[in-house]
Amino acid sequence: MADISRIESREDALALLSVGLKHEWAVSLEYLIHAYSMPKGKYLYDDPVVSARLDMRGQTIQIGIDEMYHALQMGTVIRQLGGEPTFEIDEVVRHPRILDNLERDRKTEDLVTGLYQKPKYKDRLFPEIENMFWNISYDEVRHSRQFAAMIDTLKNSPDAEARCFEPDPEAEKREDVGLLHGITRAENELMHRYLYYVLLFHEHQDLGARLFKNSVDHMRHWDKNSGILIKLGSLIRIENAERRPDGSERSLKSMPEVYPGRDRLSALETLLPAEKKLVDDYERLLKLMPEGEIKEQLKIHLFQNREHLFTQEALLQNVRKIRGLI
Repeated sequence: MADISRIESREDALALLSVGLKHEWAVSLEYLIHAYSMPKGKYLYDDPVVSARLDMRGQTIQIGIDEMYHALQMGTVIRQLGGEPTFEIDEVVRHPRILDNLERDRKTEDLVTGLYQKPKYKDRLFPEIENMFWNISYDEVRHSRQFAAMIDTLKNSPDAEARCFEPDPEAEKREDVGLLHGITRAENELMHRYLYYVLLFHEHQDLGARLFKNSVDHMRHWDKNSGILIKLGSLIRIENAERRPDGSERSLKSMPEVYPGRDRLSALETLLPAEKKLVDDYERLLKLMPEGEIKEQLKIHLFQNREHLFTQEALLQNVRKIRGLI
């Protein structure tokens, strides 16, 4: 991670924002992957911030969501400064042992706290940006304390050597599992694509708000699908991961870095077929699923994506009829 100690120009501010954005994209995904590699409700700890006994998996998911909002803040400010936010991303890693993932998460939080608190701003330059980074840094301090409490609890328990889920080889061969992996990957891609367009069109309140709502829906679907994959005997994958001799998985390309669409029309034109394909894939998957809780959850995702499809068709129709929109 780059070491930026002085902010003396717009270019320095953009450099810090870009480094922070690259980090936040990575951990928002990595923490969710770490969470969905451990069982739900099995590993509890006493949280030092909220003074309550919490589920490690559930809190790690919440921390990942916090990081996503940090990314959105930084991307918006980059646009306000005339820069170009990207989805270039830091390395995403999953270790075989749960404790190793939690220790990586805590070290990451401490590292980024230093990144955000260290810079000195010349002549009160960019006070709003300085304030934003200090505010975000204390979110990271909170996260570090929470991860440290998880680590201490796990280290002093009979589960200190507990390992992440391993997918059932037979489950991996099933058509429904393979299709759900593809759907989950698409939900993640669309979540980030919508966020990118929210950044591009942050000055257009109406369009940005609608796109952000859809992005949150796709994030929730990715979240729920990751849990469903565990129930089916599988495990959420890290895209383009290399498995190392120590059993860890590492990827520098865990999500697309570039998305199509540079203006309102071209962006909306790319979203429509993506939503249509996702609807079609859910309909295929539901035909393979037995009646029950999993099928009902997947139906909710399908219904929301059908709503997205309707909305995108309307947005595209309207942008084509009104001149002067950019």
